[in-house]
Amino acid sequence: MQTMRRSVPVLALIAAAALAACAPPRFASPPGPYAYRQGWHEGCSDGYAVAGSPFYAQKLTAAPGAVDAAYESGWQSGFNHCYASYGRIQRGIHVLFAPS
Repeated sequence: MQTMRRSVPVLALIAAAALAACAPPRFASPPGPYAYRQGWHEGCSDGYAVAGSPFYAQKLTAAPGAVDAAYESGWQSGFNHCYASYGRIQRGIHVLFAPS
């Protein structure tokens, strides 16, 4: 029984880390023109990197103004979504495993 209690937090941590490592696949990007979806996906990866995910490196894919408005809008939306998503995952892990 004692071993089972110890393994539950470890399994929860592994599951949370696995979920935090996954950027949404391209087909899961929100609807819109191709440039918007491409920007969303790349912004999402950068959002995870800036939020602290060890599985992503920030790429700075394009300078502001160097791409069309749809790409830039998609990038910003993807960045904000995934940055916030990683933050929620980290807060959940902290609640589960922080010392009381």
